[in-house]
Amino acid sequence: MKKIAKIIITEQAIPYQKNGSWSQRLEYFLKSDQNVIDYFICGETNQSLNTTTTFYREKQVQSKWRLKFFPNTRYQHYTNRLEQLVNQHSHAIVCVVDNVKLMLAVSECIEQKKLKNKVTLLFYCCGHSYLLDDNLQKKFVKNCDEFIFLTKKAYAFNKERYDEFIPEVTILNNPIEKNTYKPISVAEKETLLQKHQLTGKKVFLWLSHDRPKKGLSIVLNVWKDSEKLQNEAVLLVVGAKRNESIKGVQFVGQVPNDEVVAYYQLAHVYLFPTLWKEGFGLSLAQAICSGCYSIAADNGGVSDFFTSKDGVLLTEPNVVSHWVTSMEMALEEVASGWENKEAGNQILDYPEWSQQFAAIFTKWERRFQNQ
Repeated sequence: MKKIAKIIITEQAIPYQKNGSWSQRLEYFLKSDQNVIDYFICGETNQSLNTTTTFYREKQVQSKWRLKFFPNTRYQHYTNRLEQLVNQHSHAIVCVVDNVKLMLAVSECIEQKKLKNKVTLLFYCCGHSYLLDDNLQKKFVKNCDEFIFLTKKAYAFNKERYDEFIPEVTILNNPIEKNTYKPISVAEKETLLQKHQLTGKKVFLWLSHDRPKKGLSIVLNVWKDSEKLQNEAVLLVVGAKRNESIKGVQFVGQVPNDEVVAYYQLAHVYLFPTLWKEGFGLSLAQAICSGCYSIAADNGGVSDFFTSKDGVLLTEPNVVSHWVTSMEMALEEVASGWENKEAGNQILDYPEWSQQFAAIFTKWERRFQNQ
């Protein structure tokens, strides 16, 4: 039997100390029974992970002079380790995660060391598109055998954008921790409303970092334009702290990660006014799984998992009047007892995602074992 190595490479260290959805997915996967990865090459950290995978934690080259003239040498220690592992096996299935420069360095290593016949190269794209120019795009995917997209929309966008798009493609939506993000009973919601002194109010929620592309200004203008919302509802703004006084709006500011789920459960309506090509829309998926009536901008990959039962998808999210109509309608819907009994059924949970991620590697392994 051929000796085939399955390898993942990331710039960041795993475990990753900061918040990152893709790093959380990988950490879960590596600790799960679905894990099929033999080796993991990443940045340095003193932390460890309880996994059967062997880790190699490498330094990045920091010399500014060297990087100016030889930018791909930043990851020289990563690629040296990769070359060593490839040479110890009949074949290697290598997945680079969400880093264009790292992918270019790995691809260059494969060419320079004449390893193409021994390496199947995968790329896991955790956004919508890198918007590269045509020449860089061709270089980027030159040695790429398979491209993993988060959504069908992302694949369609990139296929249309570039003259050539050669790699095999797999679509793998992001997962949600459904044991955490799930609907609660009417009695439990009433208890939460009472705790936050919101008894009798219908709660709208915006939750994100306060960046222009996240659309908070659109939502606030909606609220200013609607007396109905001001008088009958409350808007909780989580993740932003502005010096504005608007009737019915509460700026909560930053909250710890372990408290975020309580705001989804507290809310009746979730607002996702993204104004950029969203890679997936993780917070929206969490809100849907939590049972919120959702109003979302049809931007990026959102429509891949948003259904008509979840609420309203707006094709013109920059038009405030459309939000006013949709939010006032949502207020009436939830006041009439709206409930989505299939909330989140279309969204993957972590075990399902792990199974599908593992299947990508085992597919390639089977192909080479059968040669």
